[in-house]
Amino acid sequence: MAYLIVVFVFLSLICSLGRAQTSADGDVVDCVNKYKQKAFEHHRLTNHKLQEAPSEFPTITESYKKGKWRTKEAQLSTAQCPQGTIPVRRDGATLTRTEPDSPSSTPGHEYALVSTKSPSKIYGAKAKINVWASKVEEGSDEMSIGQIWLTTGEYKTDNVNTIEIGYQVYPMFYLDNNPRLFIFWTCPGFIQTSGSIVLGGSITPISSFGGSQSEITVLVWKDPKQGNWWLSIGSLVIGYWPAELFRELGDYATTVEYGGEITNSLTSGRHTTTEMGTGRFSDEGVGKVSYIRNMEFVDYKNNLKSIEDLERKPTNPNEQA
Repeated sequence: MAYLIVVFVFLSLICSLGRAQTSADGDVVDCVNKYKQKAFEHHRLTNHKLQEAPSEFPTITESYKKGKWRTKEAQLSTAQCPQGTIPVRRDGATLTRTEPDSPSSTPGHEYALVSTKSPSKIYGAKAKINVWASKVEEGSDEMSIGQIWLTTGEYKTDNVNTIEIGYQVYPMFYLDNNPRLFIFWTCPGFIQTSGSIVLGGSITPISSFGGSQSEITVLVWKDPKQGNWWLSIGSLVIGYWPAELFRELGDYATTVEYGGEITNSLTSGRHTTTEMGTGRFSDEGVGKVSYIRNMEFVDYKNNLKSIEDLERKPTNPNEQA
C-alpha cells in the first residue's frame, strides 16, 4: 500500500537563511527571498510561477448581527523585512507522519467539532475562531488546537487531502504557552506572499475569561482563475497552496469541519489535563468557553454562504461541539 506522507508544518518553513530580524513577539526570523522559499523545492513546483495576489476574493452575501459580548480581531506577529523577502521563523522544525490525521480514529488525538453535511462541492470556508491560551499539561508533549478543516478523499484508503488553519498552543515545540498561528496540510508547499507576517508567530491579545473575546477571522478559498488555494487572516492575505500540489483537492473540498483538537498522552494511565479551548462545556456560554462563529462556505460562483446543515462529531462523549 502506498503511504501518504503528511507534512505537519507549524507555519514555520525551513529555508535558506537570510538577513536576521526579531519579530514583534521576540522570535528570531530570517528574511528570505520569496522566490527561494522551501516550497519551490517541491518537484511539482519546478515550473510554478509565483502568483503575487489572488485574482479575486469571495463575494460576501451574508450579514451578521453584533453580539452582546465585546470582541476584537487578534493581531498576528510581524517582522520588518526588505522588499522581495518574507520573514521565516528560525526556531522550528518540520515533523512528518506516514498516515493522514483522521478526526474520527487517530489514537492519542481527541476532537470536538461540527462537520458540513451539504453542499457536496465546497470551494472555500470562513469563520471567526475564538483565541485562548489553552492550558497544556506541564512537561507533556501535548498540544491544543482550534481550527478549520477542508477535506476531500477517504482517510481509510489514505487518498485524502486536507488543509487546516487555526491557532495552536504547543509548549514543547514553541517553548512557551502562547497561541500561535497554525496550518497543516497533506501536501507540502505553502507559498507565502506576505512580506511581514511571521508564520508560526504568536497571536495577541488572547481572550479574557468573563471579559473581552479575541478572534481571528480565517478565510480559505480556491482562486477561480488560477486554482490555487489562498489563505487570509482578517484583512491580511498570507499566501497560498499551489493547485499542482493536490490530487483530491484539485477541484474542490467535499467537507468543512470546525472545532478543537487536543493530544492526550494518557500520562500515568489517566486522561490529560490539557484543555481544548478553555476546558469548559458549551452550556457555560460566551466568555467562559471557546467558540467558532459565523461559519460560511464558498460556492462554485465564489460567493460566501452561511452553513445551515451541520453535524456534531465529538470523539469523546465528555466533549461538546
